[in-house]
Amino acid sequence: MTKYYPWQQAQWQNLADRLARDSLPHALLLHGPAGLGKSDFADHFAHALLCQQRQDDGQACGQCSSCLLFAADNHPDIHRLEPEKEGGVVKIDQIRALIASLALSSHAGGYKVAIIRPAEAMNIASANALLKTLEEPPSRTLIMLVAAQLSRLPATVRSRCQRLHFQLPNTATAQSWLEQTLVEKEGRAGEAKSLLVIANGAPLIALADADRDLPALQQKMLNALVELSESRLDPVKLAAEWLKLEQPLPIKYMHRWVSDMIRLQQVPGSVEGKADHQKVLHSLSENIELQKLYNYLDRIAESQTLMTQLNPLPIMESLLIQWANIPKQKTNAQG
Repeated sequence: MTKYYPWQQAQWQNLADRLARDSLPHALLLHGPAGLGKSDFADHFAHALLCQQRQDDGQACGQCSSCLLFAADNHPDIHRLEPEKEGGVVKIDQIRALIASLALSSHAGGYKVAIIRPAEAMNIASANALLKTLEEPPSRTLIMLVAAQLSRLPATVRSRCQRLHFQLPNTATAQSWLEQTLVEKEGRAGEAKSLLVIANGAPLIALADADRDLPALQQKMLNALVELSESRLDPVKLAAEWLKLEQPLPIKYMHRWVSDMIRLQQVPGSVEGKADHQKVLHSLSENIELQKLYNYLDRIAESQTLMTQLNPLPIMESLLIQWANIPKQKTNAQG
């Protein structure tokens, strides 16, 4: 990314102004929905922070020795921490190695930057190991935590960071950017609106869906959930089919749909721009108690982590069996 995304202007200006005043915090928590480019923003700001000849608007020059090292992914003062595999955890050994690196002097005589993403992938031991460094970091060190699910971060971590919130862009901004990007990349026009509807308004999720032609797959999976709730599909067979798909797409889609069901129960019509989609989600959830939806959402989040550590088949089977039985539980309670 050569520049921040158009919906990140306010966040960029915030940090650029603080950098100009030499008043950056030592720990930033970049949080907001998935698909907004928070990780890209963190990388871009790290690049600017390490640049030796920043431009007036806070952007990196792209030409100094530090920028060349950054572009080659070989800068010694940037440290990125991620789970070793998608959906996994950030381990305590990774945190300890990061702390040891940050304790060393900067190679270029400037800032040292660490980016942990997704921050909610830290387990309790990892988060606890990071606390002292968050509270008393080495001089000229910036730690950026990137999170899409803020509630999964311990309060002790959240309280030691200054927050930078990212929210979904307005429809016009998202659609204009996606339309232009699709035309430039693939010569595809007229698809942005429908892709954004499926992606809950998140531009980068919509772009990824377009690259992999996923809208049809999402519709097929949503139809399967309907059939499952009507006892027209075997959850065990469906679990096996879904595990043949690109992972972790099925469980991510389920998390998104159940989140939408909760929003629709709380504020009817709140899932904007999805008339047909809203109708299906409302039909699926109208006879389910709100608390059961919340419980099921928690179960999906837990299952996503467990599937990277254990045999995923029984976990997916259990998840789909539970979904097939939730409406029955409500009906039986009424009867």
